[in-house]
Amino acid sequence: NQVEGFDCPGCAWPEPATPPSRLAVCESGIRAIVDEQGPRRAGPNLFATYTVRELAARSDHWLNGQGRLIQPMILRPDSEGYEPIDWPAALELVARTLREHGDERALFYSSGRSSNEAAFLLQLLARRLGSNDLAHCSNLCHEGSTAALRELLGVERGTAGVDDLEAAQAVFCFGHNPGSNHPRMLASLRRARERGAKVVAVNPLRESGLARVQGLLAPKEWRGPGAPLCDLHLQLAVGSDLAVIAALMKGTVEADAVDRDFVATHTSGFDELAAALAALSWSELAQRSCIAEEELRRAAEIYATSPATVISWGTGLSQHVHGVAAIRALLSLLALRGNLGRPGTGAMPMQGHSNVLGSVRMGAHHRPPPWLAKLSELGVDLDAPRLRAPGLDVTAAIEAMLAGEVGVLVSLGGNLLSAAPDTERTAEALRRCALTVHVGTKLCRSQLVTGATALILPCLTRSELDLQADGSPASLHFEDAAGTSRRSVGRQASADPQQRGEPWILAKLGAALFPIDPHVDWEALAGDYGRIRALIDRTVGPAPALGPVPNPERCPMPLSLGPLPAPRALGDDELLLTTIRSHDQHNSTIYDHGDRMRGITGYRRLILISLADLRRLELEPYDQVDLSSESEGRLRSAPRWVAVPYDIPPGSCAAYFPEANVLVPLEQRDSESGTPGYKSVVIRVRKSAPLPERKPLQRLRR
Repeated sequence: NQVEGFDCPGCAWPEPATPPSRLAVCESGIRAIVDEQGPRRAGPNLFATYTVRELAARSDHWLNGQGRLIQPMILRPDSEGYEPIDWPAALELVARTLREHGDERALFYSSGRSSNEAAFLLQLLARRLGSNDLAHCSNLCHEGSTAALRELLGVERGTAGVDDLEAAQAVFCFGHNPGSNHPRMLASLRRARERGAKVVAVNPLRESGLARVQGLLAPKEWRGPGAPLCDLHLQLAVGSDLAVIAALMKGTVEADAVDRDFVATHTSGFDELAAALAALSWSELAQRSCIAEEELRRAAEIYATSPATVISWGTGLSQHVHGVAAIRALLSLLALRGNLGRPGTGAMPMQGHSNVLGSVRMGAHHRPPPWLAKLSELGVDLDAPRLRAPGLDVTAAIEAMLAGEVGVLVSLGGNLLSAAPDTERTAEALRRCALTVHVGTKLCRSQLVTGATALILPCLTRSELDLQADGSPASLHFEDAAGTSRRSVGRQASADPQQRGEPWILAKLGAALFPIDPHVDWEALAGDYGRIRALIDRTVGPAPALGPVPNPERCPMPLSLGPLPAPRALGDDELLLTTIRSHDQHNSTIYDHGDRMRGITGYRRLILISLADLRRLELEPYDQVDLSSESEGRLRSAPRWVAVPYDIPPGSCAAYFPEANVLVPLEQRDSESGTPGYKSVVIRVRKSAPLPERKPLQRLRR
């Protein structure tokens, strides 16, 4: 995160207006860099030792621990394991198979980890083929945030930055855990609190990362309990976010704390919203959320009396079937107090990957970009029928693969099998492809459950030196959550000479796919990434300034609460599951089996349950249990989990992603954003049958 250095591969936390310190990093980013720079190598020797079936039986932690991918590898239809292949042959195979299947059977998936240059080339390849089928990792997490922000405010990112957060008088954190997922936020929250701000957390779990903070630059705090961080924790039941938002709105209206001028000038529908809130009683909201009425009123008072408030949220809010509705309500809550467009105010979605916004702005997304017409200069046929409408997002793409409608899947980073819902159906979808291609840095499950033919193409990381054709270091660009573009130059020597930069791989694929191309010199792009940026300047242009908020083009902004979801009627052996991440993982990458921030060591196949539910289910702490879910007549089972007593509201439970994804139905998703409902799944919990008695091994006689 330093000038002329490389961009942190962790989260998308934006930089403040003042230059960052020499320690503008956190444990999450350092751990990602240490993990990718380890000494182990997942090369031909590994693949000669294990079959694909044997590797697939290993844990995600074990797979990641095998080290860096160093050589292109191919899994042929008649083979049980990967074998080496050279770069020209691998790229020619991809190009030939793409030509054979055409635009209607080609699918592209990408991660927000990739650079702007790589994302632009990926979408250019897809649209040169005539396809918008560019599924993106954001479809699985913050697609609902983008949809609501675009609809109500005319922006696709948050409106509050670090300086706003630190100047706020109140900060509400919905459904995220800064201590593990974006630790640099803790310092900003602490500075805000030292200036008198109130911090309110809204989360089913009492996360230690929001309770207290120890300063990295304050050695005297290292051995102590740290400084208090959170003034109030609203421990809501899983899936009851809208009830909490309604309570904050209701308290604001009843206290006559509405910014009447702002509401009259910039919004519509206030009278209807006020009537809907009046029809809701405090006791009903308390019952729906499982939060005491006194705590709801106290939170509403904090919001109503704060002159400047920032609201942040994570996937705990967006990964619901009502995610877009909840975020609309959250933006309406901000509007009631005029907490938009002023210093110290705004919306702050905690988008995860450090270039998730940049890669979408580059067009690596199923929605056609606003600058699509400019791609005609680069040989894109704008009359291609499939370019006129949105392509397949992730869940729609999985359904298309299941239906046999996808022949080739090209994945630029990511780990689709582990990140997607309904693991067994996603695995079956991948197996129905003719060719699956994975550009990646380390071994992951998506490289082991494959199409008939599979390719692994090893790429460089951000911290590694990528030399251009003239021998100079290549630079790449990444955008943070504020839309600021950062130049990144790798310094470390690559793990192996056969690794290549992602832009090089995609440019060489373009050269193989379009060997005679009057519009794009693909070979030149592979040798000089500056030429890619020139194409970006011609088509995409610079990141737009945030502009006025609310956007005059979106005014009046409709205030919205939406119907509160009906309370789930749970059976005697049922709970409402939310998936969570441990402190010792980054997205689907598992660094360790433990979860230090929650006091868990050595195991991940755990379900966190309240003591009240353990008694109701007639379970003892640490019993083994079988989990299952059912949707549309399809039963999903996950046997042998350990029931761990935890501080979580009765009726709710939590289990780790990606292991629990097997229970999340593919069809359970937000109808507006397509985001799967990872955070609210009805599951059945039953005690596991005893394991067969193990007989002692007999000693061999001499």
